[in-house]
Amino acid sequence: MKTFSFLLVGCIVLTTFTGCSPISMTLSKPLSTSQLAVMPSSVSKTTPAAIEQEVERLLAALTLSEKISLLHANSKFTVAGVERLGIEEMHLSDGPHGVRHEISRHSWAPADWDTDYATYLPPLTAIAASWDPAMATLHGTVLGREARHRNKDIILGPGVNLARLPTYGRNFEYFGEDPFLAAQLVVPEILAIQQHDVAACVKHYALNTQELNRWGVDAQPDERTLREVYLPAFEAAVKEGGVYSVMGAYNKVYGTNANQSAHLVNGILKQDWGFDGVLLTDWHVDINTVDAAMNGLDLEMGTLVEDYDDYYFAAPLLAKVQEGEIPEAIIDEKVRRILRLQLRVGMMDPLRQEGLRNTEEHHRAARTLAEQGIVLLKNDQQLLPLQKDTLKNVLVMGPNANLPHGRGGGSSQVKSNYEITPLQGLQTLLGDDVNIVYLRAGTGDTLQPIPADYISTRHGGSGTPVWRVISFEDAERQQPLNVTEWPQSSKRWAHNTDTQYLTLEATLVPIESGEHIVKFHGSGHAQLHVDGESVASWHTDGQKVLSQTLNLTAGQAYTFQLQYDGNTYFTLGWDAPGIQVVSEAVYTEAAKKADLVLYFGGLSHSDDREGHDRESMRLPGNQDEVITALHRANATTTVFIIAGSAVEMPWANDISTLVWGWYGGMEAGHAYARMLTGAVNPAGKMPITLPKQYADTAPIKLDDYNDNTALYKEGVFIGYRWFEAQSIEVQFPFGHGLSYTQFDIDNLSVPKVVDANAEKTVISVTLKNTGKRTGAEVVQLYLGDAVASVARPIKELKGFKKVTLAPGESQTVMFELKPRDFAFWDIQTNGWLVEQGNFNIYVGVSSEDIRAQGVLHHQ
Repeated sequence: MKTFSFLLVGCIVLTTFTGCSPISMTLSKPLSTSQLAVMPSSVSKTTPAAIEQEVERLLAALTLSEKISLLHANSKFTVAGVERLGIEEMHLSDGPHGVRHEISRHSWAPADWDTDYATYLPPLTAIAASWDPAMATLHGTVLGREARHRNKDIILGPGVNLARLPTYGRNFEYFGEDPFLAAQLVVPEILAIQQHDVAACVKHYALNTQELNRWGVDAQPDERTLREVYLPAFEAAVKEGGVYSVMGAYNKVYGTNANQSAHLVNGILKQDWGFDGVLLTDWHVDINTVDAAMNGLDLEMGTLVEDYDDYYFAAPLLAKVQEGEIPEAIIDEKVRRILRLQLRVGMMDPLRQEGLRNTEEHHRAARTLAEQGIVLLKNDQQLLPLQKDTLKNVLVMGPNANLPHGRGGGSSQVKSNYEITPLQGLQTLLGDDVNIVYLRAGTGDTLQPIPADYISTRHGGSGTPVWRVISFEDAERQQPLNVTEWPQSSKRWAHNTDTQYLTLEATLVPIESGEHIVKFHGSGHAQLHVDGESVASWHTDGQKVLSQTLNLTAGQAYTFQLQYDGNTYFTLGWDAPGIQVVSEAVYTEAAKKADLVLYFGGLSHSDDREGHDRESMRLPGNQDEVITALHRANATTTVFIIAGSAVEMPWANDISTLVWGWYGGMEAGHAYARMLTGAVNPAGKMPITLPKQYADTAPIKLDDYNDNTALYKEGVFIGYRWFEAQSIEVQFPFGHGLSYTQFDIDNLSVPKVVDANAEKTVISVTLKNTGKRTGAEVVQLYLGDAVASVARPIKELKGFKKVTLAPGESQTVMFELKPRDFAFWDIQTNGWLVEQGNFNIYVGVSSEDIRAQGVLHHQ
């Protein structure tokens, strides 16, 4: 047998890649919103009229072939320039929460640069949880500056699709479930990005609310649902944010791809909203030349063909123009939009901003953003904030305790030069005075797959850790039948089937050196190869777990290949050094001896990821069982969930202390530790509802989740609106989040009558900090139409303000409602309609915790 040797140098050097001096992992003060002023923004270098004049000059000088070359990609992430006219190649990059590492020019393989590190920011769910436009500005500022420093012209973000389905794989990338909240936050995000000579690209337009058959599912909402729920954030991005580009969705809309929907693109986006920027495709989209060209698509990226000339908007488009089927005027309009964007971001301006990247200021911003998004869900025994001087022994457990997340999730992955895990953050903040014991729970008779944090093989389009799986006709493995990818080294067949002949392949990189006990549990025959050498052969009926010990070196890549013949189930797992995996008896005994138990659970980017929806809302693995056992052993058990989507929490009523932290970016561990110890007073609010069970959610209850057609049967009743209308009790409501201090709301002032012509309606309340700590509260205003001619939600969010107060301090909080806030989309007149009558005003600190109510009459 081959022996795998070990040499580990225990030193980590953290440096920036911008010519700056190295930074410390332990940062000083968080970045306050008042410090945003020091971040420079661009000064308008020319007037809109001058830009239009230059667009027309360049357009007139272009040949037809040159025009066509500007309308499609010439590499994975670039669009050709026209050298003779000074038009440079245009560069795009993924990056809703950090500029993605450089991709090879003509493949999805990493370019393997050592200069493409970026600040890994918390994703947009964390920004939504801050309920703070200033945080959206900060997020966009860092993103814009870093994209510019990486020489990007378009950054593919932010995303504003709504969390209709709690298991949707891309929920973590977006602003939550409410259209008003998303619309209010996307505007400052866009403005901040574009101040730094980079085009924002709001995505995915529209109705991309599931990953199940994302290329083929046909979205068919009624027009009112489309306008009231799924378009307001896009509309705000265009009308208020002035976004320079929009990315179309993968899915169909009433039978055709969203990128070539005449109603969505030419009708709503360009005509109704007056969008004058660029509509570009996502990668590998199902369009055709004529429909896409005539119905408003401007730029084609990433079509799955061998030659860029074969793109729909390349040689086929040129031919259609030359044959007279598509007028050249259609091409000219698309080129105008491309040139307009390029001039707006200064691509032809020698004074264009250079940007900055990986500065200490940006890393402090990442921590601030993480801190502001943390939601304290429960604190019944007031265990938080932790009192460091009374802590001696802390037990830390859970799959997210020491797991980095930046390199996963899909196209949103970020290559940062460090990422602080929760365990590291606690160790740094608590120091040597507190004994921290870190354990991983064993799984009894259930073997878990090899964790994703060891797998370096990545899905080509999403970057998610995967196993490449090849199926064969027979055990000889001469004739491959199919090649696919699995997120884990495990499979169970629900029904009897013919014998499967599978080969699983992945590159694994050990975290620590030493003995790795590779384990196999299943029924059938399996043979394991490492770096081409056979190391184990197992034939079993599944009665027991079989194992083989390998000596592996940290940081070294090993090619694992498992050949499996069988038809029931199998799992390939391992026990790895540096991760102490123990039985329930051991970890519950440790819990009994601890002053505090901290369990960091939730999801990872094996669950929350592009191209994949979760099968249920249950926590993966045996987390529910471990949490329950820990709580039985020690009532101080504090659960800290890290996830981008809702999960079921059957133990939530028993646990006294519960926190939700999202994916916290590169400074997550520091942010979490500061919140837990009281250096930061939590003020985050849930931007999604946390249901008690998956079956309660609208798409599941209405049987409207499949791989064919999404009818949006719940209509405008998304999220909290659905649960209220159906009187379904939830685990935690939309807008919920606690603080280490307390607040009162009173003195509600509501006008009795509002004239139909009034431009604004002013409503106010008094907010007072009645506790003993300075803290922030998000005052939320909901509106309800008392009697309407159409079915309307009991409450709709129409205003929110985040206010920071010292103990005993009060402040008047003002809301200004616009006529549109009272309106619904009338399908008869095809426009917004405000009906006369009473409207209920609800002001509170969540959709359920209403502290003041009033009524006004709209005449």
